[in-house]
Amino acid sequence: MPRSNQSAIAARSVAMLVPMVVFLLVAPGVRTAGAQTPSNPCAQVTAAEVSAALGETVAAGQQAGTKTCSWTANKPKHQIVSVMYWPPNDWNKLSRPMSGVTKAPVSGVGDAAFAQTFGNFATLFVKKGSTIFMVRVYGEPNTVQQLAIEKVVALKVAAKV
Repeated sequence: MPRSNQSAIAARSVAMLVPMVVFLLVAPGVRTAGAQTPSNPCAQVTAAEVSAALGETVAAGQQAGTKTCSWTANKPKHQIVSVMYWPPNDWNKLSRPMSGVTKAPVSGVGDAAFAQTFGNFATLFVKKGSTIFMVRVYGEPNTVQQLAIEKVVALKVAAKV
């Protein structure tokens, strides 16, 4: 085959291959955008709302990365409330049974919700539309109280997504 024909075939192959590679690299990001993760997760609930749920005054929310916000109270005891967003396709993975972990449905929050308890930690996972988030309280030893606080915060977050 003459060199000019090889060059033309190579050029056409590259011209077809580049858009496919770009699509494969960009498409997963486009699907993730449907998760509706807020650009500022700290804006989904106010410090006053977290303070009311916790029964202590918290500082302004501190964003960690692009998907997490935490509010901290230092007096009378050190407690932290965190909200973290998850990819929309993770719901089935999150809700699967796990050895040593208790999972129970929670009604009245979002389209679906469940509490996950492991040892002295309780975490509330919520799905509303294509948005998935979790709320976790640190520093409260009672898991029933943790879940009560998490549900109050989750209701505020779910109202904004």
